[in-house]
Amino acid sequence: MRCVELFAGAGGAALGLEAAGIEHAALCEWDTHACATLRAAGLGPVVEGDVRELDAIEAVAGPSCDLLWSSFPCQAFSTAGKRLGASDDRNGWPWTVDALDRFRPRWFLAENVRGLITHSTEGHPDPFQCPACYFHGVILPQLRARFAHVGWWLLDAADYGVPQHRRRVIIWAGPAPVKAPRPTHGDPAAARQGALFGPGVLPWVTMAEALGVPVDFCARTGAWDKGRPVLVVSGPSPTVTIEAGRADPSISTGVPFIDGPERRRLTVAEAARLQDFPARHPWQGPEGKHYSQIGNAVPPKLAEVVGRAVMQAEATR
Repeated sequence: MRCVELFAGAGGAALGLEAAGIEHAALCEWDTHACATLRAAGLGPVVEGDVRELDAIEAVAGPSCDLLWSSFPCQAFSTAGKRLGASDDRNGWPWTVDALDRFRPRWFLAENVRGLITHSTEGHPDPFQCPACYFHGVILPQLRARFAHVGWWLLDAADYGVPQHRRRVIIWAGPAPVKAPRPTHGDPAAARQGALFGPGVLPWVTMAEALGVPVDFCARTGAWDKGRPVLVVSGPSPTVTIEAGRADPSISTGVPFIDGPERRRLTVAEAARLQDFPARHPWQGPEGKHYSQIGNAVPPKLAEVVGRAVMQAEATR
């Protein structure tokens, strides 16, 4: 299966899709440093530029592909931002539709923040102001006009062995239904129950396990007790964002950090590990750009299980 990937970033989705047995016809990304990372990692072919330049993508990928993946920009829908929805000029969905009409893939996958399926109090019911109204009133109908079967899931990367709670909307479309990937990991209590009553899931991979530090040194801001941040004692990390490298761990910012005698931010290697990247992924550009590439990425394992679900649907249709 040949894939054209839009908004490829530093290669998280690409690594996962390739692990699922999907090869890339083109990886399209506009950020120079992310493109350098893709090339250094041996991923590609890389098309450096705007995803709206479909002629440039076609010159590399050819006129068609089997799968189109789009991690269209999430700032317009994220609950952490202004939530301007479809009216935000960073909304990459219309560009994705243009690519669908150009390449006419059999299968389509997209990844976005869970804010995409959340209604906006101020914008509802205007689909161009309310993300969930846009999702149900524009995105899904446009896909149904182009594919026989369309659906979506809200998946947590931690449920597939990633040491981080990262909940993302996965949209799929194609010529046959796609079954949601079965979780391989879960809450330790559920894992213990599974061991008693039959095949179950493994316990979540914790932040402490992933980073090899004492559990009491794994901390996050956002919840406080008597002036101290609540410790993440036995669970996956909270979501790693682009703030991981510049947030002040002495104040409440909602990002993970390392506590202990010398409270500090996550290193690039630690942030990348929580995002499930290989230990030697060759980040390019200034250090601040490393954190941005990591925070914007799709965990490879999450992309892999989604890619395998499509491959299974393709094989059995």
